[in-house]
Amino acid sequence: MAKSIRSKVKRSFRAKKRETGKYAVADAARLNRLNAKLVAVKEKDRDGDTPLDDAEEGETEGDPEEGMDLDGADQSTEKPTHISTHGHRGSRREEWRKSKGMDPVPKRHGMNRQGGLAARRKAGRPSRRR
Repeated sequence: MAKSIRSKVKRSFRAKKRETGKYAVADAARLNRLNAKLVAVKEKDRDGDTPLDDAEEGETEGDPEEGMDLDGADQSTEKPTHISTHGHRGSRREEWRKSKGMDPVPKRHGMNRQGGLAARRKAGRPSRRR
């Protein structure tokens, strides 16, 4: 019983191993490595090389009345262009046919019993025995 990785017994034993034993050394080394990376990023920011995500030391940028900035959104009043998802979307096959001077979708040549163009796929019972 209690074979799940989320079981309380296994979690408690893992916590004990992290605190004492050979796993504690690896855990401490990992923490030191991550701390060194964070210190390096903070030192670079003092020089002004990389901007930090959060505003530290109580600094705020811009007007508070402007509101929240959205990623990739203009504040202009232009209506966004609508991208249609209906119809052919220009597959690699269609692009190749266009580059060779052919129609992107080949024309249908067959006729059905009523005299119209035949369908792309034949409906009805399959001819192959299974």
